[in-house]
Amino acid sequence: MINKALVFNLDDTLLRTDKTISTYAVETIKACKAKGMTIGYITGRMRPMKSEAFFIQKYGLPCDFIAYYNGALICAGDIIIERNVILYGNVMKIIRGLNGAYPNAKIGICQEPWSFLKKGCFSEGENWNLSTGEKVKCGILELPNYDVERIRIEFDEGDDINKLKSFVPENAIFFVNRDNTAMIIGKNATKERALFKASEYFNIALSDITAFGDDINDINMLKAAGIGVAMGNAADSVKEIADCVTETNDNDGIAVWINKYL
Repeated sequence: MINKALVFNLDDTLLRTDKTISTYAVETIKACKAKGMTIGYITGRMRPMKSEAFFIQKYGLPCDFIAYYNGALICAGDIIIERNVILYGNVMKIIRGLNGAYPNAKIGICQEPWSFLKKGCFSEGENWNLSTGEKVKCGILELPNYDVERIRIEFDEGDDINKLKSFVPENAIFFVNRDNTAMIIGKNATKERALFKASEYFNIALSDITAFGDDINDINMLKAAGIGVAMGNAADSVKEIADCVTETNDNDGIAVWINKYL
């Protein structure tokens, strides 16, 4: 089997339920890097402003590229390969719709370097500058004039999720996770596009990449990769399209599969 690159989703894939990574997984990934493989990560998580606080540094994992916010920001070291955002003007239209339809929802908005969070029925939230550590009170309709990498919604009980599509413009997309949270991102901020841009940047054919994932937003990434591996804890819809299904994230599914097949 020819394999030149490994790409991992993070939560519930590489990360165990307790948000740790096993020594077995770390050593397996390091061994793959030592064999010359390119190592990448594509996650819905935000980019940490302090790199030493992130899992790559914590566990000493190799990292040739990483895509944050589901693919809104694709980085190879200090180089930004591509940035796909929602423009500020469109963001405010979305926010007004969300605030009216889901007044009790928890809404998080990433506008680097700012991260805004509104909890529950309060229109005022907290805006945190991840670069400086500054925290300020801010109304959800008073966000600073920055383009947005990601909007995340945790719905309140009884919220009609089907209304969401009416607030999303043509230059943005949304998806609902199996835990009934939703993410709104730029139209090109997809995991499969991040995989394609990485393959292009490193001159590696998609057919030579193995990708691992577990949730609905991983489906097209797994389809695009030469081999798409679903975790044992993955959603049924992910398992159905995957080339292989491995053990769960809590049972070292990634390390088990790599050591068996690569």
